[in-house]
Amino acid sequence: MRKPFQFKQFSIRDENSALKVGTDAVLLGAFVNPDKPKAILDIGCGSGIIALMMAQKSDSKIDAIDIDFESVQEAKFNFKNSLWSDQLIAIYSSLSDYVKQSERKYDLIISNPPFFNNSLKSPSDRNNLSKHTSSLSHAGLLSGVKNLLSADGVFAVIIPFNQMSSFLNIALIEGLYCLQKLIIYPTSKKPANRIILVLSNNLPIKANEESLTIRDESGNFTKQYKILTGDFYLNF
Repeated sequence: MRKPFQFKQFSIRDENSALKVGTDAVLLGAFVNPDKPKAILDIGCGSGIIALMMAQKSDSKIDAIDIDFESVQEAKFNFKNSLWSDQLIAIYSSLSDYVKQSERKYDLIISNPPFFNNSLKSPSDRNNLSKHTSSLSHAGLLSGVKNLLSADGVFAVIIPFNQMSSFLNIALIEGLYCLQKLIIYPTSKKPANRIILVLSNNLPIKANEESLTIRDESGNFTKQYKILTGDFYLNF
């Protein structure tokens, strides 16, 4: 039995989830600060970690959707056993179906989406759903976001760095514009491998660009990473 992942204010059971707790989700949840949003949507919630991080940071109502039934059941368990059970709802649905049925517009949409593109798939259909863009393409994700985002809302997403240009090109077609970039380096000696993008319906004068390195030359977590994630990790 997989042991629950303990954070400072909540724990995550991800034993049955298709997508386990990982650095990408923690980085995204730590970086995004809800600025008084009334409604938040987490697309591809998995076990619910990002939704819980948003609940820790705000009083907003948070809907979390996923296409994997067992992941949604686990998210429901984690939400129920948190301090913010009245703020959180886990919903079993694909994004395309959710767009058709939802009448709500969201002030913040956040997603750690499938990112493998044209790569060797797993024998597990559940793993393919959670990790491969064939289950949710960038075009499908951005189209869904455009339909669900409020006029002044923002969309935050983490993707592989080498997919940034194509992602932003699709976003422009949908009328979504980049407000902010956080370029992520795994170590001080390796090239960037992830990027967090914050998009909106409104064209900014200039996108704000920052960078973050997770580990230093000795393999230790950098001060910058510890500060960013310090409200969540027990050992920071």
